[in-house]
Amino acid sequence: MRLYPYMAVILLLASNTSAECRDKECMPDTYEHSDGGSAITFYYDSVFQIGSNWFIIFEYDSGYSEDTISFEFGEGPSKTVKVQGEGEFIGMIEESISFPGSSFANEEFHKKLFINFTQSNGEEGKLLELNIHINKPPAEDLIFLWGGMSVFWLSIGLYVLYISNKFRELSDKIGVENNGDREKN
Repeated sequence: MRLYPYMAVILLLASNTSAECRDKECMPDTYEHSDGGSAITFYYDSVFQIGSNWFIIFEYDSGYSEDTISFEFGEGPSKTVKVQGEGEFIGMIEESISFPGSSFANEEFHKKLFINFTQSNGEEGKLLELNIHINKPPAEDLIFLWGGMSVFWLSIGLYVLYISNKFRELSDKIGVENNGDREKN
């Protein structure tokens, strides 16, 4: 019998956990770029949640000719990845990068992520743009605020009931009638 209250408290106080997905099947958005026979596909989520890591998964064939891919926000963080193409097609290669959840502090919609391709000889390739929505999730402590305020107002209500019962008991002791006149003992 004592187990049920403990289980109820654990279930109420346990925070929700969500794993960050790093698989391309979890990414709702894709962008394909083909350049002279070789192709590269980007898998990403167009919503960057502040506070959680944001991943871009890209897949290219082993014969891909570009040497470096740089990912950069206009005013913000950037990452550079060296592509490990073999020069001949052996199979698909999958890589990923991530940006930390602390990269941004404010919400911003239609933020541009620039993807720049650079070849090994320094020649600039095509510049791609992806629209990313930077979202600030609601404060998780708001749940605790609602819970705390509910307990606070409930305790005030119970205190008012307690005091009113004490006043009624006191008035019964001193013999006050309904109209306020005292009855002599």
